[in-house]
Amino acid sequence: MKKKSGKIKVIYMIYLAVLILLMMIFLWYARKTLILYEASQPQYLMDALIATPGLTLSMNTAVLTFNEFETPEDYQEQLKLLLEDNALQYHFLKESYTDGSLTYGIYAGETPIGTAVLKPVSTITRLIAIPITDWKLVALDAYEAHGDYSASITVPDNYTVRINDIPLTRTYVTERTPYEELEYSAAYVSVPEQVTYQVSGLKQPAQITILDADDCELSISSNVSDGSVVLCYFPAEKEISAELSSIVLEAVETYSNFFSRDLPGCRESVDPIRGLFPEDSIYLTLADQYRREDMQIFSSHTDTQFINESITEYIPYNDQCFSCRVSFDKSMTLSGGREMIDTTDNVYYFVLQDGNWLIADIR
Repeated sequence: MKKKSGKIKVIYMIYLAVLILLMMIFLWYARKTLILYEASQPQYLMDALIATPGLTLSMNTAVLTFNEFETPEDYQEQLKLLLEDNALQYHFLKESYTDGSLTYGIYAGETPIGTAVLKPVSTITRLIAIPITDWKLVALDAYEAHGDYSASITVPDNYTVRINDIPLTRTYVTERTPYEELEYSAAYVSVPEQVTYQVSGLKQPAQITILDADDCELSISSNVSDGSVVLCYFPAEKEISAELSSIVLEAVETYSNFFSRDLPGCRESVDPIRGLFPEDSIYLTLADQYRREDMQIFSSHTDTQFINESITEYIPYNDQCFSCRVSFDKSMTLSGGREMIDTTDNVYYFVLQDGNWLIADIR
């Protein structure tokens, strides 16, 4: 009996040892399963992804749309700067119920810059209910920006406007307005109009370049509001040449001498100033009317001299038309010996006809 009891004890000890071994194997297996389950979570792949140095987003044209002013390369360069200047983070966006793929949004700071799509390539189940999934990155695309930026640019129509170094064509002109001050000049030569270009749907603020009629780049002074840039340019002032300055002064002073009766033949006709104006100029008609009705009111004088002459505000509209402000004092000695000063300060508009600069308007 004693011998049988000892045998049972041995069997019990063996059973207990096997049970303990099986429990240890189960616990080891369960621990490994939990480790594998934790490691298979997609956020670990996303953590590694955003920690990748020099992360590059695909310019997927099936996702992104571009206008003629913004290329995928430009947009990629802008995203690269965002990536360099901001810490990356990600947020879960959605899960596909057809293939189980997960979509995450990638952000540079608070700015969305792309999406990452993870797809399950294999799944095994351990301990009956614990899935171990192997995830694969199947897409890393740049984010489709909404195009909240626009530009409205008003310039003379002989100026060149560039957006991101691409010239704007006339298809972007939304408004044309004649320059009121060029009304009379337009009767003789071609003059520019004021045009407004409108560009919208830009992903990023545009690089805008304005070139005048001589292809000289102008400085940009903009009014920015809610992602929009508003620019307005008028024909620009320039430095007048000495040759042109001489032509202007001679014409304007000759015209002034007509009205002070200092021009030979001015009492008989307007022929002395006819060469200063286009043939059908209204100013010839007005001068003739003055000659007939009002010329006698001007006092007799001698020793006419021009002093304090200046030409400012020279604006070339094109190679056929310009304006400038001419000012001078005309000193005259009256018959009684008293000095009289007649001051001129007007803007003169000149047009080129048959190789000669003629006065088209005076304001």
